[in-house]
Amino acid sequence: MKLSHLDKLSNFSGVSGDESAVAQEIISKIEGYARWELDPLGNLIVYKEGENRREEPLLLFAPMDEKGLMVSGIEKDGSLKFTRIGDTDRRAIPGRRVKVGANGIPGVIGGKAIHHTSSSERDKPVEPDRLRIDIGAENEEAAKALVQVGDMVAFDTGFERLGLHRLKGKALTSRAGCAVLIALIREKLPYDTVFAFTVLREAGEGGSSVVAASVQPGRAVMAAAVPADDLPGGGENVCLGGGAVIPASEPRGVFDKGMVAALREVARSGDIPAQLSSLTAASGAAGIQHAGGGVRTAVVGYPVRYPESPVQVVDENDLDAVEQILRQYIAEP
Repeated sequence: MKLSHLDKLSNFSGVSGDESAVAQEIISKIEGYARWELDPLGNLIVYKEGENRREEPLLLFAPMDEKGLMVSGIEKDGSLKFTRIGDTDRRAIPGRRVKVGANGIPGVIGGKAIHHTSSSERDKPVEPDRLRIDIGAENEEAAKALVQVGDMVAFDTGFERLGLHRLKGKALTSRAGCAVLIALIREKLPYDTVFAFTVLREAGEGGSSVVAASVQPGRAVMAAAVPADDLPGGGENVCLGGGAVIPASEPRGVFDKGMVAALREVARSGDIPAQLSSLTAASGAAGIQHAGGGVRTAVVGYPVRYPESPVQVVDENDLDAVEQILRQYIAEP
């Protein structure tokens, strides 16, 4: 996987429901390598021609949206009220830099100074409805000249390397999977394969079910983020740097046993590091799995630290393992 794919993708703003800039960046990376189309919902579907045909479509997919906020009101003092899009950890919101609206108006999230809080308030996370976005506007009129209610708000977290193999940025729970799929699309493949970059994952998986209805795949594999629990207090079932994650199940269901076995065999025979833990949180694969008459579905995941925060960390080696497993899996009819 070329790091440049993930570098730019992570820095783009693409809050759930407003993914068009991310889709255009992906298109710029795959143009000339495959045929693509955008459906009415905004999903990017890519048809990669291989050297051989398949009896039924194989779909590889990853979400491209991200957690964020939406402007819900403008106060008389020029500050902005907001609501969360996705399950961003409320403990991680205060003090964050953000970009508001299509023009990326800079702002910072803040609230009552800690010096003015009671002892009981200090012991609790600040509720989002008690926070505001400060864009430097002196009053309501000045703020309305820059933003409006309904504008999306993206966290402003720069992408960078941490140490030798760790990568820090926002939206890595989606964009890291996108980067892996881009790398595969740019290669010569032995069999026809369909790829999809889906919308609205953080708003309830709506995008992936629409893709399933359009493509009607026989099988589908999701490149998905898996929460790492290798920090103090975690169960160490999924560790950053431990390799790809090939789960048998998640809270919303059980993955196709034959596909899970085949993917694990690919990892075993290719000596590719893999973790076999079941998922403790929904991956988003159910949107495909439960669509129409049902689709045989599996997940090849990558561990992510702090997945519900504006700053996430992944390991480059884990992403390489995911790419290797998918490359070998799609080499079979």
